[in-house]
Amino acid sequence: MQSPSRRERMAVLGSAVDSGITHFDTARMYGLGMAEAELGAFVRTVGRDAVTIATKFGIDVGGAARRLARYQAPARALLRKAPALRRAVKRRQGPDTTARDYDSATAARSLDESLAALGVDYVDILFLHAPKPGDTVRDGELREFFDNAKQQGKIRAWGVSQDEGLEVDFAAAFAPEGVSQYRSDVLNPAPRPADLAFGVLNRPYTSLSAALSADQRLAAQWREALQLDPLAPGVLPKLIIGSSAAATGSPAILYSTTKPHRIAEAASAISSPLDAETLTRFLGLVAQFREGAVA
Repeated sequence: MQSPSRRERMAVLGSAVDSGITHFDTARMYGLGMAEAELGAFVRTVGRDAVTIATKFGIDVGGAARRLARYQAPARALLRKAPALRRAVKRRQGPDTTARDYDSATAARSLDESLAALGVDYVDILFLHAPKPGDTVRDGELREFFDNAKQQGKIRAWGVSQDEGLEVDFAAAFAPEGVSQYRSDVLNPAPRPADLAFGVLNRPYTSLSAALSADQRLAAQWREALQLDPLAPGVLPKLIIGSSAAATGSPAILYSTTKPHRIAEAASAISSPLDAETLTRFLGLVAQFREGAVA
């Protein structure tokens, strides 16, 4: 939903399927509450059995934001043309400090709303959306709800998608059946491996590319060690994505972009990765970089 037009959004989703990516992750609050319906429109063009879908409950869009959702396309188009305005808007978006209560009533209502918005009979995974320390997770009643929802055919699996406060293991309450999904990357691996990792590219790419661009000696060291230029177009993303599963301990990673051609590049980093020796050397350089940053 970062793209202002449906044509662009459908092109991104279509490029994913064309590249062999068939798992899609969404949530009630994405796109100011409109992302699920948009994904559902795409799924109807490829067939429900061709994809798997994960959605989430626990964070919703308030009434005012939901009413504004229909106007987000021109707003996003304006922000795309005005980078300074876009940065200012992001600075004004402070962290959400409201404590949330994850209970079965909320989960049931949200799941039914998700199924209706997506236009499907079931989702493959239903996640608690980003619980954090201080939130209340009523795991006993939620386990019962998940079991019932699976028996009803509304979900196939469930789990926890956690963004912050990873020192608290919310997923443990739903083990061993629960699916874990954490924010994790080569520079900031989660304290525990997850079934799926998200946020694998943006933060490490921003940090590493900035450091290599600013330090010619460091860039030369990396070029010599890797026998390729990490600052050449497409090289650093391929290194990061190709090594993310090993670095995070997660067998699957999530990737997001608004550019169709980048979908194919990301897919190729997995399907046709750089050789194992190069990726091992890269992870060694990343470890040295992390140690230097900490020191």
